[in-house]
Formats: sequence, C-alpha cells, structure tokens
Amino acid sequence: MFRQLCTFRVHANPRLHILPAVVVLFLVFILLPNPYSSDVQLGRLFAVSTVQPRQAAANATLGFQRLIALSSKPSWRTRGLQAAAKLTGLDFTIPPQPHNPVEFVVAFEDIGLGQTTTPKHGSASAWVAHLDLLKFVIASGLETAFIVEDDVDWDVRIKDQIKLISDNVRNYTFVPKSDPTPYGADWDVLWLGHCGGAIEDWAPPGVIYADDTRIPTDSYASWSTGYLQQRLPEGHRMIHVSTTTVCSFGYGVTRASAQKILTLLGRGADEAFDVALSHHCRERELRCLVVNPQIMHHYEPSKDLGYVSPVDSGDGEGEPVDEAEFEFIKGKTFNIVESARCRALFNDTCA
Repeated sequence: MFRQLCTFRVHANPRLHILPAVVVLFLVFILLPNPYSSDVQLGRLFAVSTVQPRQAAANATLGFQRLIALSSKPSWRTRGLQAAAKLTGLDFTIPPQPHNPVEFVVAFEDIGLGQTTTPKHGSASAWVAHLDLLKFVIASGLETAFIVEDDVDWDVRIKDQIKLISDNVRNYTFVPKSDPTPYGADWDVLWLGHCGGAIEDWAPPGVIYADDTRIPTDSYASWSTGYLQQRLPEGHRMIHVSTTTVCSFGYGVTRASAQKILTLLGRGADEAFDVALSHHCRERELRCLVVNPQIMHHYEPSKDLGYVSPVDSGDGEGEPVDEAEFEFIKGKTFNIVESARCRALFNDTCA
C-alpha cells in the first residue's frame, strides 16, 4: 500500500517525487540503533546538537562515550559501585580484566631496575591493569572514556558538579560555542578523581568557580590541603593544569590520548601508574587538566575490620583479610560530603 501511495503521488505531482526518500532517510536516522552512548556523540553525528554541553555532561556517562571501571572480579567494591551508580543515574561498564602471569608483572617491575625508581609488585599489578584498560578503550574504538577504580565514590550531587566542570573546562580551554562537546578536546587527561593536587605559582593560572558541594578546607584530608588554604576560597573549586596530582581514582581520556598514555606509561620505570602519569603531565608530554579539590575519592572499609588494599598487600604492606563483612559495615570516603555509596548502602553519609 505504501508503494502504491508513493507511485500515485509521483504521477499526481512529479515535483513531490523526492518526498518519500526524504521521509525514509529521516526515519533511518531516527530509528537506527545509536552506536554512541552520549548526547555529545549524537551532536557530532548530526553536526548540530540540541543538547547544551553542560546538559550532555550530566548524562548517564558524564558526557563521555563510556564510563569504565577497572576491576579484577565481582566483590563489595563492584556491588557498592553499582549501587551508587544506580542511585545517581550513572551507567558503568566493567570489562573483564585479563589475568597477567606473575612473570609478566615481575618483568614489568624490573624495567629500569638499578637506574630509576621501579614499582613494587602490588603497584606493578595495578599499573598493568590500567594499561590493559587503556587497550580496551583503543580496541573498542571509543572516542572518549572515563576510567575509575572499582572502589571509587562520589557525591550524590555529581551531576550538578559535572555541569560546573563542563562550563569551566570549556571556558579555560576556549572551546567555541559551535563545539557541542562537554569538555572540548584540548586535553589528554581530565583528572577528576584523585587524592591531592598541587596548585603552583609557576604553572599557568587556573579558573576558580563557585561550587557549594565542595568539602570545607578544614575537613579536607590530603597532603595538598595547604594549597587549598592558600589558593582557594571556601566553596570554590579550580580547573588548572596538573603539575603534581596523585591517585588515579577517576580520569578521562580520548582515543588518541589513551594511545599516547599507553606508549608513555608502557615503559614502566616509576613508582606507580598514577605517579608516572603525574610526571608525564608535569613534563607537558601529556596535556592534563585537574579539578581541585577532587569530585571522586576511594571508599575504604572500616579500619576496625583490618582492611588492607590489594595494592598495599601486594607491596608487602599488610596481609589481606576476609572481606565478607565489608559491605555490611559502613566505611569512610574522605573528601566527599554526601557519599553516594553510603547513601545507597546505608542511607547515611560516610563522614
């Protein structure tokens, strides 16, 4: 019947013969499965996005094509991550991690041995796991990805926080209004989850903005508290170039920068993955932006339960214990005011 109707219209008015093709083409664009996971990629597909960049940043993948969690296996870490994600409307992918032979990790530890600092075994294992995840980003053909460690935590107001980050990263890097992407493209690493970052006089000045979800400075637990006391007013954050940032709790990459990071950090020969990343940022081999203070930090089970992280255990800094009770007894997340994990699991804060 549709074919007959089309034929009739062509005969009735030849000038309308293109209308069915236009309609079909429009329906194809609308109905085909979207291979992109964010409104940002939709904007690129159609050239003009109807979604404002700050709104795209507040989608289920925080404006990246995918949120990816580094995890060796299901545990209290991943179950807490998924509970917090459900509460705050985030969507994480947890790719299976390959099992690297001990000999491979030991060989990675020994790169540069006797010439420079090298990682201990636990740190080397974690480092290689991050490299594997960067390979996953590249192999999957993702344009952008945000990588977290599976014990990460964030504020229940993260989507409000990320809108401000989008605004200010775009302002800081002079992203034109015609560019619909939440963060532009003038960076290799967008470091949002960490445990401290220096704000130094010699570095390019950052952009300071108000954010009333930020933890008060006198409650901030970090080696870098002094920088906040000296450089940032209460209730404000800063976007700036990373000179000394540590802990890889959450960081954004692009397909191009994932390969760049893999090439640079695949050489090993440093204390740990985050330290090596920080060094390459400081040397401007990578273009790294950081939000200070962070919007993500890791959740820690109660010390009374004898918790020792896998990295610390692998580094010989404590013995692992039975973790069966960890998800039933509230732990703590430093530097996050309203923990998503503790709200989801215990209907409480992590203070």
